[in-house]
Amino acid sequence: MKITYSQKGISGLAGAACVMILFLLPLSGKSQVKQPQLFKEVSLRIDTAVFSTTSHTIEIGGIPHLYFEYDAVNAVCEVKVFPLGGLPFADFQLLPSGDFEVVDSLMNINNDHYRFKVKFKQLTTSDFLQFTFSVKTRAKQDPFLYELRLFPLTKTSAFLKPKDNKLFIGEERTFKVETNRPNNIKYSNQWSRGKNIDYKFSNRQGELLIHLLPNQPGTQILSVPLVLKKPMLLANDQVVYELPPLEYTFDVKESKLVFLNTNKKEVSLKNDQIEGIEIEMEYHPSVELKKTYRLEKQEEAGGQLIAEIFTRSILANGRILCWLRPFNQHRQSENYLYIKDGDVAKFITNFSITPATHLANISVLVEKGNESKGNVIFPGENISIKLTGEGLHKAKFSFDGLKNVQTDTLIRGENELIFNASVPLDINRTKIDVLNYGVSTGKALNVQEFQTPHPLNFIQFSTGKEENFVASEIDKTIFVDHTLEDIVLIFDNNKIDSETRLFGKQYLTIDIQISGMDNHLIDKRSIQDIVVCPGEESPRFAYYDPLSCRQENISLNQYIRLKTFDLEEWSTIEITIRHDPTKHGSKGFQKKAEFILRRYTTFNLEVSFPAGLLTKKVGQAGFGSLGGVSMAMIAQFSFYHPRRIAKYRPYKFGAGFLAFNAFNFSENSSNRDVGVVVLASLYPIRTKNSGKLSFPLFLGGGYFLSESKFFYLLGPGIRLSL
Repeated sequence: MKITYSQKGISGLAGAACVMILFLLPLSGKSQVKQPQLFKEVSLRIDTAVFSTTSHTIEIGGIPHLYFEYDAVNAVCEVKVFPLGGLPFADFQLLPSGDFEVVDSLMNINNDHYRFKVKFKQLTTSDFLQFTFSVKTRAKQDPFLYELRLFPLTKTSAFLKPKDNKLFIGEERTFKVETNRPNNIKYSNQWSRGKNIDYKFSNRQGELLIHLLPNQPGTQILSVPLVLKKPMLLANDQVVYELPPLEYTFDVKESKLVFLNTNKKEVSLKNDQIEGIEIEMEYHPSVELKKTYRLEKQEEAGGQLIAEIFTRSILANGRILCWLRPFNQHRQSENYLYIKDGDVAKFITNFSITPATHLANISVLVEKGNESKGNVIFPGENISIKLTGEGLHKAKFSFDGLKNVQTDTLIRGENELIFNASVPLDINRTKIDVLNYGVSTGKALNVQEFQTPHPLNFIQFSTGKEENFVASEIDKTIFVDHTLEDIVLIFDNNKIDSETRLFGKQYLTIDIQISGMDNHLIDKRSIQDIVVCPGEESPRFAYYDPLSCRQENISLNQYIRLKTFDLEEWSTIEITIRHDPTKHGSKGFQKKAEFILRRYTTFNLEVSFPAGLLTKKVGQAGFGSLGGVSMAMIAQFSFYHPRRIAKYRPYKFGAGFLAFNAFNFSENSSNRDVGVVVLASLYPIRTKNSGKLSFPLFLGGGYFLSESKFFYLLGPGIRLSL
């Protein structure tokens, strides 16, 4: 579909800008870089309407744009991309943009097309809208950036529907402009000049208002041109940037009293004002010189005194030089001011008497809502500053040290102003003074360093032999199989701040608890007031006080009584790291790391009383003989289960001495002897007392010292562990 600009649209500011681009681009001496044809079609669906590059394209400056119409400024659209050579590309990505956010990520639909869904942030105020794709048609090639320019259109209407058409000379009246797109209309908040009816625009809580001030009596036609930010598409496929003029016929009447203009439309009311304010008033023959006139809000007698005017002399320009002494406030929109001689109204005039500029409070708004976070700002952040007071619309505020200071035009009144600004990342002052016309107001913003809790990935645990453990990545118990010389907490300061995000000083507390194999408490310590500052790679490194920051790592052995290398097997060291909420203003992060001294074997001395041992001597015929109650003293190795903490396997191996038939005290006992044995013990039955008393099964062999014979043995016993 071929789209053209209408002559009417080009007459608007936005249309004129587009035409300038059309003419200037060919004169630049540089031809546009033609993008390769990568896509057969790209379609964009908003609500039920579908727009595609094959049917809805417009050229601006020789560059094709996909145009589409929207109703909601934050519309959600579904985009389908059909590659020219079929799917899939070797690599295909949609690059991020500040104009939209991805709702559904880009995906390959059955090797037919790519699809994704985005939500626009503010279509009416977004300029140079486009989708930028990173495309690789082959794996081993640099990506090509393909730009799909977008051209949003929206239907806008505007008209006046006042309750009456009566205007009076010198009286300002305000009417609402009935429009479906108040933010899409460009307007000026300055009065027009030299028209039968002067006008200006303002915005109040999202409504577009027009202010009218008639200058000529009689039937007057108001005709105000309206220029659009985003154009609209007419039925004949014309893109226009200008609405039909805002027109209405008014009946303008003369005032009953002669209206005298003043050269000042607004003066300040000061509490300590002694001298009058010098103003010029329009000349009229009935005005007496060297006379004081009262200014009241009502024509009848007994009105409130608003101000006094003392007429001094006639100037060369034909106006009257006067002293104005204001006593009370007045707004032009409220009513006329009646110039009275005593209680008799002689003339009328109108101007505003507003309080002198007084800045009462300054606060920084949080990102969401209007809740204030005080007057504290931080380096590198974008802020909204709210000023409250009186007469603020007359001030010219500036902030010494901030960048990109702009006024929020939607919130600008006598008692409240909002500014948007950026705090420099390298700001080197602790206070930002608020100036009015270059003079300090006595109010300031306090600059503080960030104290935001950072994830604990800048802390590592070192046990000496294994790789270091990052605190934030520890998700299970750490078993240490070697002698633990020490546990050292290492701080990687350069991980705290970055070029895009500042966190500032980290205030930490470390709790240490050590317990033995049977969970009895061995030691408990708490290391408090640990301050870790960002490292040299931080943009704010030069502004952190090194004397208040911890420079060295933390050795656990410096704080505990029983050193780590003296701990028994299966001792548990529990270390908890947490942010100090009193410093950071929030709970922050917390991580618990548990170290267990694991062993696979243990060596101990045991005394057992085997009974009914079946022994067979080497060279002896038969199955051997059964013995009585014997006594064995064995030095043996026990083995821990590899997947259970401090749990033994059911077997042991050892060597020692066996007093065979040691408790057979009969006189004719000839089977008593002492032997050196090697035994394997099996513990098939576990009881609650098996730690001290158990009933093992013995298997082994040895050498009888008296008989000087080798033997084998097998049998049960009673085991007593010392």
